Amino acid sequence: MKPELKITMSYSGIRELPLSFFDLQPHLTKLHLSFMKSLVSLPSIICKSKGLVNPYVSNCSKLESLPEEIDDLENLEELDASYTLISRPLSSIVRLNKLKFLTFAKRVDGMYFFFPQVDEGLCSLEYLDLSYCNIIDGGLPEDIGSLSSLKELKLGGNNFEHLPRSIAQLGALQTLDLSHCMRLTQLPEDIGSLSSLKELNLRGNNFEHLPCSIAQLGALEYLNLSDCKKLTQLPEFPQQLHANWSNDLFCNSLLKNVSSLQHAIFSSHSLSLRVFRSWGGGYSKLVQMSRNGHKCIRQFA
Repeated sequence: MKPELKITMSYSGIRELPLSFFDLQPHLTKLHLSFMKSLVSLPSIICKSKGLVNPYVSNCSKLESLPEEIDDLENLEELDASYTLISRPLSSIVRLNKLKFLTFAKRVDGMYFFFPQVDEGLCSLEYLDLSYCNIIDGGLPEDIGSLSSLKELKLGGNNFEHLPRSIAQLGALQTLDLSHCMRLTQLPEDIGSLSSLKELNLRGNNFEHLPCSIAQLGALEYLNLSDCKKLTQLPEFPQQLHANWSNDLFCNSLLKNVSSLQHAIFSSHSLSLRVFRSWGGGYSKLVQMSRNGHKCIRQFA
């Protein structure tokens, strides 16, 4: 059995890693460098650690890039580079074909983020988190749909106006988070092609309507439309859907648009809405929403 070496330097204040750390590089499997606030770069010699599986560089707030030879880390399975200054991952990253978990998630900052073209790489990737990376149109690869193993994609808090059309080709995708993408005003019409999708988070967006193809999402179980204040139309939803219809922000937005929503809702076989008038004033106070026989009633001030 091969010996395994784990190096932990989290919260250290050094700017550069000593090269001597990698004298035992054939045995290095885990490298924990999180919260090294002064770390500005990683030495390229790190990429000779062929056994490295999990490097953690999250919250290294001055780290701007990864080594160019990162694709030499042929056994890499997880890469947590969240809350760093990395804004343009090198194209060599897509050749990490054992990588399953990848995150560049950030807090809001001013740098635009650009993910490289996939080029049929990252064939084992199951989890990708690019939340709050300040991604605009062109920042996501047009061939993102070739991530054939991807199960969870988190894109919340970004600034793109359109999604790559190939996103509907993510056949293994189970969770899609597009919450608080304020400039995204519509979903791709063929989103119904995501045959494995179970969870769809659209919270806090400016959609006025949703594509009718949502009815084709046969695996969809959870849909979050909280605080979608501009929503004026609802399509028919999948029969198995379980949603938090009692969320106050979502119901408030429905009430504001109830006159235009009534036809769409009452003609749907999967969702119904009843509005009960208050005593005086004419404002809606109680809302009953029903899904497959399950009802919830909410009262509003």
